[in-house]
Order: sequence, then structure tokens, then C-alpha cells
Amino acid sequence: MKFCVENDLSLFEFHDATFSFVAFDGRDLIISAKGVSIHKNTPQNPSDVDMELALAHITFQNFRSATYEPGRSWKTGEDGQSYPVGLRIIYTHQEAIDKIIAELQEGLTVFHFEKEEKGGYSIGGCGIEPYFTIEFDFDSVIVGWNECEKKAWYELHRRYQADSVLNTPSGEETVQFTVYVHEEACYVNGILAEPPMVSVGCKYDGKAYWGYGKDHLWIDAFADLQRKLPEGVFLKCCLTCRHGNLCPVGNDVNEVFCTKDVLITQKSDLYFYTEDEAERAKRSKQYCDLCGDYQMQSEDYYTYNDYLYFLKV
Repeated sequence: MKFCVENDLSLFEFHDATFSFVAFDGRDLIISAKGVSIHKNTPQNPSDVDMELALAHITFQNFRSATYEPGRSWKTGEDGQSYPVGLRIIYTHQEAIDKIIAELQEGLTVFHFEKEEKGGYSIGGCGIEPYFTIEFDFDSVIVGWNECEKKAWYELHRRYQADSVLNTPSGEETVQFTVYVHEEACYVNGILAEPPMVSVGCKYDGKAYWGYGKDHLWIDAFADLQRKLPEGVFLKCCLTCRHGNLCPVGNDVNEVFCTKDVLITQKSDLYFYTEDEAERAKRSKQYCDLCGDYQMQSEDYYTYNDYLYFLKV
């Protein structure tokens, strides 16, 4: 294997990974794993996003203390609380090993893989059984792989939430904005949409409103949301403020720069405020931020920001 990590499972994310059986000699358990992701900014993954490994091999040396507990069905009691139905069954020793190997031979999907406070590790997942929990311990663990395949699934489908303000005919109203960013094909309103796809939504007067776009900075999606909102309702935030400028030499997503204290008349006026490290940090704002100096963007005031452009197209 080109890459190898020993005794540091904290580098990895196992949710939705698939574990399969390779070998067990009575002491060391070897499995193959698809869908395991390694965290960003690590020696093995210096990129700025978590990456999914093409295929990993995991060796648990001196695999022991194994238990296997199948899940139980649940029912709601008269008090409204949920209670398990039937006896709790926990397999131990060789019976547990046999159950675990059978699940691995079938191919088990991991819901969680974590270290227990009481010692040892646990895996919750599904396979032959719709749900089960495995507990076990080992002397050491080695994760090996040759290459990364793609961005982790949660990097390809991300969600962000922030509170912001709508200016409405009855006054200002704080609502929660949700942003979905998809870098893989996804279904939007039942139609398969090619990536990239950005969705921005909020609730107003009991109804959900959504805007859609493909701009990597999300701005067209916010503009589309504004078009979908009822007449007289406006997004009131740093992105739509006339003081909220983009960086002329490159912008991070969800970032504008506040210039409420200076006059900006052209793109070049922004260079100092976005390139000087201290100024950039002081003026950097997120789209949904808001302060008392808000002024709505208009054609009468120069703002280096694509919001008005996308609002018209």
C-alpha cells in the first residue's frame, strides 16, 4: 500500500462506508473498506477538503472481546415513549465472531464507528440484520490505501444554515436561510440537475421559498430566491448591501467585504481593502450578516458585486 496509518482512526470518517471480509486467522481480522474518507490538511491528504479513498484495507491486530447485538423493533407506549420489543440478545465469544464474519461476508454498511468511553470500539450498521451493534477491541489497527478517488460524499453535498433578515411590508423578520451545494448530479423538484447546483431557501409567512443557481459563489441562487419572494419582501443582508463588495482578485464563497466607511467608485479602489491581510480580516463578512448601516444595492451606487446582475438576468 502506498499510504499507511497506524493507530490513528481519528484521521478517517467511516459513516456510510462498506466493510467486507478478507481474512481472519483467529487473531488478526483483515477487511476491505469502500467509502472511507480521510480528513483534509493531514500529511496523507494535504488538500483543503476531505477525500474518499478508492479502497482501503484495515487490519485489526489481535481482534478480541467481540460482542454482536442484533437490533430490536420498537413500539410506542401509552405514555408516548418508545420501548424495545422482545428480549435483548447479545452474542459473545465464538458466536459473536461468527456473526461478525457473516455480516462482513455479506458486506455491512457502517452507520457509526467510534471509541467507547468504557474502552474498546463499537460499530453500528446494517447488513444481514437491518441493524446491529458490534463491540470489540484490538491491540493495534493499520489502515492502508493506494489513492484517493474523489471528494468525500459530504463535501459533494453540503448544507449551510444562517439566520438573516427579510424586509417585509410589516417590518423586519428574522428567518433561517438554508444553502445546499451539490457537486454531483441531484434531483431538484423531481428533475435530475447536473452539477454544480446551489439551492438557497427560507420560510416566510408559513411558505418555503427556494432559489437555484450554478454560480460557484452562490450569488445567482440568492438572486433567484429574491425573484421568488412575494412582492415587497426583500433580502436584507451583507450580500445585497451596497457596501458589500467582492474581492477583485479572487473571492472565497460566502464572503463579501464591507466598505461602508470608504467610497468605492471602481474595481481598483478595492485592492488595498481586500489584499492587505489586516484590512481583509477586518472587513470580511458572510452573506447573511447584517449591521445597522445597511443600504440596499442600486444602479446609482457602484458595488463590485454580481447580485444586481444576476437579479436582472
